[in-house]
Amino acid sequence: MARIQIVARINLDIVVRLDGAVAGGAQLKGQFDQGRLGGGGSNTGVALAYAGHDVALFADVGRDAGGASMLAELSALGIDVSRVRRLAGPTPPVLVLLDPDGERTIIRGRPSVVLPPVLPDPAEPADALYVKAHGPEVADLLRARLETCLVVSHAPPAGTTGWPAHVVVDSAAHMTGEALADPYAAARRFAGEGLRWMVATDGPRGATAFGPSGPVHVPAEPATVVDSTGAGDVFTAGLIHGLLSGAPIRDALSIGARWAALAVTSPTSVPPPSLRDLTA
Repeated sequence: MARIQIVARINLDIVVRLDGAVAGGAQLKGQFDQGRLGGGGSNTGVALAYAGHDVALFADVGRDAGGASMLAELSALGIDVSRVRRLAGPTPPVLVLLDPDGERTIIRGRPSVVLPPVLPDPAEPADALYVKAHGPEVADLLRARLETCLVVSHAPPAGTTGWPAHVVVDSAAHMTGEALADPYAAARRFAGEGLRWMVATDGPRGATAFGPSGPVHVPAEPATVVDSTGAGDVFTAGLIHGLLSGAPIRDALSIGARWAALAVTSPTSVPPPSLRDLTA
């Protein structure tokens, strides 16, 4: 069991199940579900907890019933939420529009006040740090941890510099043309010489790790898509799990692909408990 710290969102996902695809001028009918646990921190953290890891989550939730319920759910799954910051007021909802094929469109509101992210103490021991947040304080944490544990980061906004990491993960759909032309070189410009792999996920086309010796590609695992929300986060969890176990990059990518394939078959944001069966 590894000690893993995650700096990423806890979301209250409000899902609207649509009868058609989102498009300009479309008039759609939708079924509004009750709020559910979601966000990159929750999705990745729950998957790693199911794999038996000691997960600590650093995030924000509101000081309301929704926030309390999500923290209780995460805690019941064995995740350390003692460092989650409680904000005044309700937890801001995130609208998830889900089309009949399980593809989602996510709509977040703009916060009225932007606070610096909650971060672990750089001296606190950990085997891995995963970050899906941004800001100068986060960059300082990455820099402090680079020599002490595995550092994995979601790609920072375009134009970011001084963002050290061993592994950077991004969706090919979100990458610029320059980054797609040479993903490893583009990532190394902000991640520095410590970068081992730039991993680009590409939905049903699988995932590719770009490194100094060339690309390594794995196809997506076949799956019946019910809800694609959180699939990328669960892929990253599988990748981290594989790397921490000492697996070569191809095997770590394959673990991520298997975990993501299971995640999309479940009508939830976080992965289903059956993920434990893939890690036994």
